[in-house]
Amino acid sequence: MRMDQFVGLNTWAKCKVRRTKLVHEIGKEIRPSGKEVSFDRVVRVPVMQKSAYSKVRGSYKLFAGDLYRYVLANGSVLEEYVQATICSGGPCYFIALRDSAGKLVKESLWTQAQLDRA
Repeated sequence: MRMDQFVGLNTWAKCKVRRTKLVHEIGKEIRPSGKEVSFDRVVRVPVMQKSAYSKVRGSYKLFAGDLYRYVLANGSVLEEYVQATICSGGPCYFIALRDSAGKLVKESLWTQAQLDRA
């Protein structure tokens, strides 16, 4: 059976965009009833803001997956793009990262050997 296969980012890129940091939150939650509940906690939050900016059009379904844009704390931007589409029981979409100027992020690229194994 042929189908669209969204492979996504390589391991390095997944680690890069999923990074988190610990933050200390202190505040007050106001519930719908009006009750105030204080909190003082340490939580893990994403280092980057993630938002979908495009979709990968599929061959067997309308969309195979979303492409995301990541905004770092310093304002720089990384975005996903389709590096390669390999046919193996249907198209396999390999995703990599580029910066806002279109420069490819070398570590996020799938190697030729990885693409050949698809």
